[in-house]
Amino acid sequence: MEGVTSFSKVISEMELNDLETSLKELSLNPLDSLFNSIDFEEFEQVLYRLAYNPENGDVNFFIYTYMLRLLGGKENDWRIHLSISRLMGGILNHIDGCELIGLYHAKEADKLKPMDADILEFILYYNHIPEKILSDEEALVYSQKLLVVKPDSDIVKRDI
Repeated sequence: MEGVTSFSKVISEMELNDLETSLKELSLNPLDSLFNSIDFEEFEQVLYRLAYNPENGDVNFFIYTYMLRLLGGKENDWRIHLSISRLMGGILNHIDGCELIGLYHAKEADKLKPMDADILEFILYYNHIPEKILSDEEALVYSQKLLVVKPDSDIVKRDI
């Protein structure tokens, strides 16, 4: 997925394996500790890798539950909503229903941080996938918003 960087800069392979084991045991404290000790963008990359292992195709859908848990008490954190949208729409999009969940969270992020170009561009992604779960009418509204904040957006140029 575009924008996903290597987690190896954040944690070692051994630490990643320990996190995977903790998740299988439903022990979330190690992830909570990591969340509180590193930058959100780095943490996001670790979550994406825990959700999907590109080396063997293993999927851990429980990461979505963990991310929902992060929202508990942080409902106004647009970053978590956008991260969930990226996870569902881009990484786990091969699982039925994930793209719809992703669109929901992208729209929630937009409510919390309106007129953010990154959020608006990701919402428009849902109009360009084969399932096209964002209607053309809605895409036009989001494209117009994006045009205001980022007139040089390639996505807006493609939509107009």
